Amino acid sequence: MKLSALPSLLRIHNTIFGAFTVATSVFLLQPSNMITVFLSGITAYILLASAGNVVNDIFDVKIDRINRPERPIPSGDVTKKEAQGVYTILVISGLGASLYSSFIRNTSLPFIVASLFVGIGVLYSAKLKLMGLIGNVTVGISFSIGYIYGLIISTLEPSLVKLTYVVLFFVTATSLLISREIIKGIEDIEGDKERGVKTLARTRGIKKSALISVFFAFLAIVSYTTLLFVGIMGKRLTPFVIAGDASAAISAILILFGRDYAHKSSLFSKIAMFIGLVGFFLISLFQSGVLSI
Repeated sequence: MKLSALPSLLRIHNTIFGAFTVATSVFLLQPSNMITVFLSGITAYILLASAGNVVNDIFDVKIDRINRPERPIPSGDVTKKEAQGVYTILVISGLGASLYSSFIRNTSLPFIVASLFVGIGVLYSAKLKLMGLIGNVTVGISFSIGYIYGLIISTLEPSLVKLTYVVLFFVTATSLLISREIIKGIEDIEGDKERGVKTLARTRGIKKSALISVFFAFLAIVSYTTLLFVGIMGKRLTPFVIAGDASAAISAILILFGRDYAHKSSLFSKIAMFIGLVGFFLISLFQSGVLSI
């Protein structure tokens, strides 16, 4: 196994990016042992999200030999057996980190949620990714679950305002990711046809799937904008809401013009997601006192 292939196999940049969801909730909720909670939380997320990426590549090895031969397994940089070994190590280590979070929080919830995350990752790779909207929803929840995980490793008795913030973070990110996954299905409709993936674009047509994508983008915009009225940040969040809402709206408008605009639509959706993630994280830093104006 080439060690240089590991970052690509784990998609480590994506998992670190996703770990900001856990960090956001931890800093927002400010548990008494925040650094310990923070480190154990992001460690579990990064390890288990990486494991999900590895198992996805294991299941996709035949397809990747045709469509993505440069990936670590089909290229020969990592054998399938080695990938299975890496997956096992990641899962055991990640669940171990979640078990530690359960110990310091005196509740089994972190370990239970982490275990469900592992199970969903395998189920998605084996079956759900071929099932259109169900697969899209799974992707959205799997990324955004970090907000919920960060909540339960921090406290089981959050204030109503902070609980509302975490729920809105989760709904916004999940909805936007579902919208983007549908757009990607429109963009990749020909390739998905060859692979037998039952995306909305294939089962409902491009126009209907575009409208469903717009619905989820609209849901994300409403959820994101609602953050302004909850009461923690006020005007500090306004620039991020305007920029994020505008990017999501542009994405929604573009996809209505058809498949030729799917790539640009997906790009603006990704920009909206990045703006939202940064905005959410800054909220938590202001709330924790790490940043101040």
